[in-house]
Amino acid sequence: MTHEQKKQVRDALLRYVNNFPTQAAAAQTLDRVSASTISLIKNHNWDLLSDRLWQHISRQVGFYCGDWQTADTSVYMLMRILLGDAQRYGMAYGITMPSGAGKTFSAAHYAHAYDNVLYIAGREHYNRKSFLTALLRIAGCEEPEPTTPGMLRQLSQIITEKDQPLVLIDDAHLLRDRVLHLVVLLLNSLHSSAGIILLGDAQLRMRIIDGVRLKKPGFEEIFQSIGKRFVTMSSMAPSDIPMLCRANGVHDEDVIAYISGESGNNLHTATLLINQYVPQQQAA
Repeated sequence: MTHEQKKQVRDALLRYVNNFPTQAAAAQTLDRVSASTISLIKNHNWDLLSDRLWQHISRQVGFYCGDWQTADTSVYMLMRILLGDAQRYGMAYGITMPSGAGKTFSAAHYAHAYDNVLYIAGREHYNRKSFLTALLRIAGCEEPEPTTPGMLRQLSQIITEKDQPLVLIDDAHLLRDRVLHLVVLLLNSLHSSAGIILLGDAQLRMRIIDGVRLKKPGFEEIFQSIGKRFVTMSSMAPSDIPMLCRANGVHDEDVIAYISGESGNNLHTATLLINQYVPQQQAA
């Protein structure tokens, strides 16, 4: 990744951080990005950070690299409709899709674009208390209650005071069973005054369906809480990668065909290839 691209990712990261009360709260929502890493990038002390980490950060902050333009891909448009309906009408459901289809980008972009969206990414290390603490901090609460029931009441009060709130839980397949059970408790306390989305890969749907089938404790309640429905999205449509290329300054049909073929219909790979091509084109 070039120095100019790193500056662009830095700007995108700072815009992302500005949506949270503190850097620590923002870091809680990012995978493998600590508050100290954010400080290093903020202060241009990034020489020891790997390109892989830069790419990982850029994906999580919505691919807002420089003049990066969104494209109305099939996944992006459907996600925008689904999240909008959930927010406006206080709906709850699960959404699953394969890796590289634009899940995190679409969710992060929606959270940036609309008010009163509490976006949190699931982490394997979360327990019930640390998950609620992270969500409360995202909601702007710096002094969470000491107990899990207290934090749940606190969170419910904060959310219900918002106008058309949406709780958007990304990478929900990474959460432990007991943390997933919190969704049931939270929904019960909100009384349909907020939308809640469980967003993950195909593993999330199978895990909950299998949990119901095997009568594992709590899984029937989880399934009922999301209306016994999952919206299952397939991989990107054949026209999506070319559309993304053209939206971001790649118009050479041979290059578009190359990026489409090399990306394997994976948005992450396509984005990296486009970001590699555009600076070369500008320098030519």
